[in-house]
Amino acid sequence: MATYHCGHLLSLAEGIARITRGRGGVDVVIDSVSRALTGQALATLAVHGVLTSLGYSAGRNTTIDVTDLIWKRASMSGFSLFAQSHAVKAAAWATILPLLTSGKVKPIVERAYKLDEAAEALRHLIEDRPFGRVVLRPSLTTS
Repeated sequence: MATYHCGHLLSLAEGIARITRGRGGVDVVIDSVSRALTGQALATLAVHGVLTSLGYSAGRNTTIDVTDLIWKRASMSGFSLFAQSHAVKAAAWATILPLLTSGKVKPIVERAYKLDEAAEALRHLIEDRPFGRVVLRPSLTTS
């Protein structure tokens, strides 16, 4: 993964180093992509940093450098929303919904499709690999 900045490509590690300006990395990474990004993200952690994996949209297999865990005394864990209790999910929604409705948190929506365009939305997800959410909205008809 690379980002384009000022005429040249930056690696994920270079981009994080610029953002954190000598702090030694980030404290928390939430990885929903996996594959090569997991190892790169692990390398961006600060001492005692934490990487939580909650998805694998780019693939389930990854390679990491264990020295990133050892020398940084970092930790990795997995998270599954489906494994959480109803009470935990309800508490999370009670926190999240007011943030969404107030506009304090705005999800990144790449594109919205009508429900009857679900096949095109799925094609877009698979082939175009968009950044941001792809949303299906009900087709409102008046009869």
